[in-house]
Order: sequence, then structure tokens, then C-alpha cells
Amino acid sequence: MVSRKIILIVCLFILNAGIASAQTLNVGQGQAYLTIQSAIDVAKNGDTILVGEGTYNENPLIKAKTIIEGGNMSSGIRIDGVNNVIISGFTIKNSGGGGQETAGVTIYNGQDNTVSNMNILSNSVGISMYQRSNNNVISGNDIESSTRFGIYVYASNDNKIFNNNIKNNKIMGIYVYDSKTNRIYSNNMIDNKDQAYDNNGLNSWDFEKTGNFWSDNKGSGEYVIALPGKNAKDNFPLKSAIAIRPETVPTQPGQKEGDGTKSTPGFTVIASFISLIVIVIFRMKK
Repeated sequence: MVSRKIILIVCLFILNAGIASAQTLNVGQGQAYLTIQSAIDVAKNGDTILVGEGTYNENPLIKAKTIIEGGNMSSGIRIDGVNNVIISGFTIKNSGGGGQETAGVTIYNGQDNTVSNMNILSNSVGISMYQRSNNNVISGNDIESSTRFGIYVYASNDNKIFNNNIKNNKIMGIYVYDSKTNRIYSNNMIDNKDQAYDNNGLNSWDFEKTGNFWSDNKGSGEYVIALPGKNAKDNFPLKSAIAIRPETVPTQPGQKEGDGTKSTPGFTVIASFISLIVIVIFRMKK
């Protein structure tokens, strides 16, 4: 059986405070810490929290303003081949550049994950759903100033993208390629160089007579997705931008039963905001 783990690297940067010698705090069955929260509570500057495979019925709380600084090298957060993960409440900046699918948040071959209530700024791509990443939810996010795409969907189906600000992305707001039955609605598409791309027209750009707001829409009828957008159109474009609402974060991610798969892990990450800065990096290793 392939073993997967999550690595949390927690670095508290405080003015005039040095970083002591770092330690690795192991969480899981038979380890020194049985819960993620218990390890967070004792972690010091520069420590690594290594979370073993399993389901953690808890809401780890990091009492700090949480910013993930990607350093333009790789994804800020990467969900790699796992399901039922919820990521909420972070700011992610300057990630990407390490590969075609790298982004502020990358979901690679992952299903039933949720990315919500995020500020995703100045990455190469804001959010990437890549290679059989199906049934994910992207909602309640500000995705701005990406050097390439705000959201990139490649060979991934049945995702829901709604209630997001997608703004000032340098190449494209939402880029959908070789994907189908994705549902994209109730988003603000504002001042992206090109707003959207859908190469096969097999995705829905509205839902129940609600479409998206397009800042370049000058007409009163349907909005045709450009480049090339074969049959891709928003039938009910919104006349004005919507107020993006915060999404309620479930206490525990949903998990399908009886499908023979194992979800790793099952927990929600929540950030509370005060005056410190924390960098948290997730890496899935096989």
C-alpha cells in the first residue's frame, strides 16, 4: 500500500526573534502527538509538523494571520491524489513556476475537495484542477493578478466554480481544456486580459438562469466565451458584479462510503487572524 503524509511547515516570524533549532513533530497513531492541534500548540519557530495517514476529526486552529509565500518555485498548497480535503482561510502569494499544473492551490488527481475563503494573489496560476480532478468545489475566493490564469481546469470534470472574484489575471480569467460538465456561475469576471476559454463547449457557464458578471459585456443577451468557445456561452450573464459571500466551512469533509477508496486526510484547516505571520506549506508525498 502506498503511504501518504502531509507536511505542515509552521514558521512564526516575529520582529527581532531568531529561529531556534527546528524539530519535527510527528502526529498519528503511535506517535508523540495524536492530534494535529496538540502539535500546533507546542510548535516553535521553524518546526515541521508531519501528519501521518489517517482521518483527523478536528479543526486545527493556527492563531495567526496565515500567509503562504510560494517563492515562485512550486504550488503554495498541493492536493496530490487525495480526496475530501478542505482548504479555507489562507492568503497565498507568489506561487507557481515549477510545472504546467503548479498554482497557488493545485488539485492533482483529487476529488471532492473544497477550496474556499482564500485570497490568492500574484501567482502564476491561482487555482489549478489537473488530470482527473473531479467533483471539487471552488467558492468564496478572491483570485487576482495571476501571471497566467486565474483558474485552470485540465482534463477534469464535474467541478463547481461559483461565488468567486476573478480579476486582473494577465492571460485568462478561467481556462478550461479537455474538460466537461463543469458548472461555472455567479462569479465576477473583471478586467482579465481574456475572460475565459473553453475548447470543447461541454461545460455550463450558468446555472438555474444565473450566469456570471463579465466586465466587458456590453450587450443584453448571451455572452459568448471567446477563443474558440465552440458552443460555449453564458446564457444569463449578470448585469452587475455580485458581493462575494464567505462560505461556511464544514466541521468535517464529506466522505463517500463504499467506494473502496481511502481519503487522506479528513480534516479542515481554519485560519484565525491576528498580528503574526505564519507560513504553512502542504506537500503530499508518495
